[in-house]
Amino acid sequence: MIDSIELTNWKTHRHTVMNFQSGVNVLIGVMGAGKSSVMDAVSFGLFGTFPALSHRRTTIENIISSRPSREDSSEVRLQFGADGDTYTITRCISRGGGTTARLEKNGSYLQAQPERVNEEIEHLLKVDYDTFSRVIYSEQNRLAYFLELAKGERKKQIDHMLGLDSFAKAEENSVSLINSMRSLILDEEKMLAGIDVNELKKQLAGLATQK
Repeated sequence: MIDSIELTNWKTHRHTVMNFQSGVNVLIGVMGAGKSSVMDAVSFGLFGTFPALSHRRTTIENIISSRPSREDSSEVRLQFGADGDTYTITRCISRGGGTTARLEKNGSYLQAQPERVNEEIEHLLKVDYDTFSRVIYSEQNRLAYFLELAKGERKKQIDHMLGLDSFAKAEENSVSLINSMRSLILDEEKMLAGIDVNELKKQLAGLATQK
């Protein structure tokens, strides 16, 4: 469970601290207040990216606050619990493109390299970014997109979102392989059925005599 998140110079958030409770937490605010950017920050805090950034619809430069003054860096600090322990992730980005990350467990240092932090988070949560972005995180307006799809297309898109289409492809390949093996076995059975056993025995006896 995510316990809290602290944003510094993150988009429209100059300095925002949010503490979450167990159950459903709702963010309420006028358009442009920064609700969606909080969700982006949660994703970034956990995995170092979020859909708009990974799909290059935005850049690091656009994440760092530029109003009312242009800031040089931004920071996301996220705290969550797992298996009875408390973990704190701190990720910082700068306009020069540099990114740092630090993961602490119960207040003690655990990892500092962004890649190692990502690996540790995936291990702790038992989910990677791809699964998180497909199944857990839903970008603004994406829910309406699914509701407007036809029933068959909706299932297809949801299967793709959950990665189930790969299982369907594997099943299709398996059926194709099984059919090929059955055809091969049938051909072999036909060939064996056409063999004259008695004639074969005579030929083998003849070969034995020649030796």
